Amino acid sequence: MIPNSHGGVHTVWLHRICHRPVHAPFTEAEPERDYRVVEALRVHPQMARFLDWVRRKPDDFFERTRKSVRLRLR
Repeated sequence: MIPNSHGGVHTVWLHRICHRPVHAPFTEAEPERDYRVVEALRVHPQMARFLDWVRRKPDDFFERTRKSVRLRLR
């Protein structure tokens, strides 16, 4: 998943509750370097837990997401 500002051309539509958790466990460079496709992101342990959890919520559910401890301590 490469941002448009770095030359990415494909758009991935996300529910608003899903956008922040995509960024929470990673530094700015990690998704671009290690998770170039959505399928790779889905198997990351933290993302897999989040997806399992959010799958059981109603469509209009929203809850704030905090940055991971690893990133907060930087």
